[in-house]
Amino acid sequence: MGKLTTLNGILKDEASQMKLNVVHLCSSVNAKTIDLALLKATSHTSHNPPSDKYVTFLQSTVDTCYGPETVSAILHRLRLTTDVCVAAKCLILLHKMIKAESGYNEEDSLRDSNSHRTLIYNQGGSNLKLNDLNVNSSRFTRELSPWVQWYKQYLDCYLSIAEVLGVTPNIKDKTEDKRLETQRVSHYTTDCIFKQIDFLVNLFEHISDRPKTPTSKLNKIIIEMIELMVQDYFSVIKLIRIRFEELNERVAKPYELVPVLERLENCKEGLNEFSWRSKYLIEDFWCLVSKLKDM
Repeated sequence: MGKLTTLNGILKDEASQMKLNVVHLCSSVNAKTIDLALLKATSHTSHNPPSDKYVTFLQSTVDTCYGPETVSAILHRLRLTTDVCVAAKCLILLHKMIKAESGYNEEDSLRDSNSHRTLIYNQGGSNLKLNDLNVNSSRFTRELSPWVQWYKQYLDCYLSIAEVLGVTPNIKDKTEDKRLETQRVSHYTTDCIFKQIDFLVNLFEHISDRPKTPTSKLNKIIIEMIELMVQDYFSVIKLIRIRFEELNERVAKPYELVPVLERLENCKEGLNEFSWRSKYLIEDFWCLVSKLKDM
């Protein structure tokens, strides 16, 4: 980061801090603390992803009355900033906030959860808006810019899935999570399951179309985006598998699955990079895809 860029970032962060102090003269301590944590997590002067310290604090507001305020504040900062790095951090924060929602529990297993996702994406409309970003300030921003544009679209896709499923696609390895999701799926109509699979496969396709990872120097923000994306990839594999297993019991004509299976196979090469992360999960999934296609 050049000296002028660093100085400019410091001045912007200090100006934001001063503005925050004025705005919150009559606000609650909690509201000011949330905004301060957001500023620290999305500073102009660091090329690192948001600090775990601030992420954890902001995530802790998700299931409280301050959850909507936190999400709205991140969206507001995202829309206003022209800094590529700040925009990337805002998107990462939103992703982590959504993933922090508790969706797989007994109470929510058969109905939609009361979610803050609707503040970001509701009824097919996205509130994820990027400003005209200054992409040419440095080599770092030029490398990061295509990832920010892609990541914004990725989150739109991710949130559209959450809207269709009624729950964030963030299933864990717990047996209980799988049981509850299997129970949910068993209550859906066949057409509904096909629709859900279609949206889930969209995420596979979007991951396959990700920008090329910079080879010049490790970009920690891009690495963080990829890590969150890979977590989603593994969750979506589990969600698709549960639906395939349900359809396999219901559908008398397996060829109805062929278009979806072909779309999946077209993504396979672009997803091979992550196979080593969960070898058996990946192998079992692609074996199931091949088996269904050959039926």
